[in-house]
Amino acid sequence: MRPLHLAALVVLALIWGASFMLIKVMLDEMGPSAVGWTRLGGGALLIMIVVAVRRPSIPRGPGHWRDVAVVAVLASAAPMVLIPWGEQEIPSNLAAILNGATPIWTAVLSVAFLPAERMTPLRLAGVAMGFAGLAVIIGPDALDVRAASTQGQLAVVLATLGYAAGAVLTRRRLLGADSTLLAGSQNALAFIILTPLVLAAGDVPDFAALSLKVLVAALALAFLGQGIAIMIYFWLLKNVEATQVALVTYLAPVAAIAWGWAILDERLELSLLPGLALILGGMVLANRRPRPVSARG
Repeated sequence: MRPLHLAALVVLALIWGASFMLIKVMLDEMGPSAVGWTRLGGGALLIMIVVAVRRPSIPRGPGHWRDVAVVAVLASAAPMVLIPWGEQEIPSNLAAILNGATPIWTAVLSVAFLPAERMTPLRLAGVAMGFAGLAVIIGPDALDVRAASTQGQLAVVLATLGYAAGAVLTRRRLLGADSTLLAGSQNALAFIILTPLVLAAGDVPDFAALSLKVLVAALALAFLGQGIAIMIYFWLLKNVEATQVALVTYLAPVAAIAWGWAILDERLELSLLPGLALILGGMVLANRRPRPVSARG
């Protein structure tokens, strides 16, 4: 990996890691659906400007747009509301750690729905480790779903299932589509889907009345977290190996913990470390690919 690629990877991890902290700041003056709606709207605006400049070919088949709409619900609209909703009850660093369940769910769903994927012993061990990590973090509180903190944690885990389902559907039905157009249209459709919910809840933000802190957080989350970061991600996918890009999955929670400590004065509970270690270890094993066997003469 060249220095430019490594720098882009670190920047991506810092941006995505900061997203959890920015959500927490926005929740001081905005509701969860408004946070997601603002994030998606800003990201869609920025990416679609890039699309307009690049002018890629626009798919015309209804099947393509149906699939994009389903991905928009699973991987954008639902998680963008569920994670802020969960962060009302839990620290941002805990939300970031739980977000590590995404590659674990992806491994499970890939085996179920992608014919080329197989459940190897290493992958099975990784999935088991990942879910064990979630169980350790949530702990016995998982049995009390009436507790606000439990509901917050489960909301984030449910959001990661949506991310994973969207990723698998994209690989199954949308592989080969222009990545920038796909990212922009997915954000735009999710924004449109959330609009009736935000209007019905009376949750449309009064941006003129927001404090400077919240306004800066909203702009950063929308344009950096949902716009520039996604374009960096797709640029990396085109220029380095997918396994190298996957390193951001391990770096982002660490960055999120650092952002939470620096900006929100959050402390990482030592009791979370075993669960975090299990989730990170599960990520490594669940995403590990067997080496090809070379022919011997």
